[in-house]
Amino acid sequence: MPKIQDHRVRVAASRREEMQNSLMFSALALASEKSIHEIDVDDIIQHAEVSRGSFYKYFPSVQALIPALANQLAHELTAEIDAVTHQIPSTAARLVITAKLTVRRLVRVKVLGNFLIQLPWPSQNPEVNVFKNISSDIELGIKEGLFTKMPVSVGCNLFIGSLIGGIHAMLCQSSSASYENKVLCPALIGLGLAAETAGELLKAPVPALPTLPDSGLLGKIAALSS
Repeated sequence: MPKIQDHRVRVAASRREEMQNSLMFSALALASEKSIHEIDVDDIIQHAEVSRGSFYKYFPSVQALIPALANQLAHELTAEIDAVTHQIPSTAARLVITAKLTVRRLVRVKVLGNFLIQLPWPSQNPEVNVFKNISSDIELGIKEGLFTKMPVSVGCNLFIGSLIGGIHAMLCQSSSASYENKVLCPALIGLGLAAETAGELLKAPVPALPTLPDSGLLGKIAALSS
């Protein structure tokens, strides 16, 4: 009997997670068509093809769903890119590679970029920071003396603000392959690196983006693209 109950609990949890992901994915897809502030419950349930009751079973409002979506994407994107960059020993080099991979993922998968650039920055909620790995390296770089001594929040706002602006520009119009370097170079100088040092870091080869996973929200995007 306990084994049967455990199986039922796992199945129920899996179904709950799948429904939550389905509702969040619908909001994510809709963010490519309209502002996240214009999305309402009717939009989401129509896209997800579920009842209004099903929506409210998981989220009290769209305003509660959006941070949950951002938090889930932050977790998945951070894990995806950290898997590629975690073995890079240099904090500054890892920051550059992480930033480039992040830019490329958000620009190439427009449904992600179009949602994430609409989130307020800096966020008042630390749980919706989709640039957690970048923030961590900026904090570490300041502690190590690689970057100018400053409040971590200031360093993050300087660097990530530039990154968000660059992503927005690349989503709006096609840009040259060198554009990301043009965005990142002044951001690195803003952290306190010499222009020559920043230039050398930006010349380093960048690993290929990993294949999108087959689970979670990124898995739903992968399935849609296949």
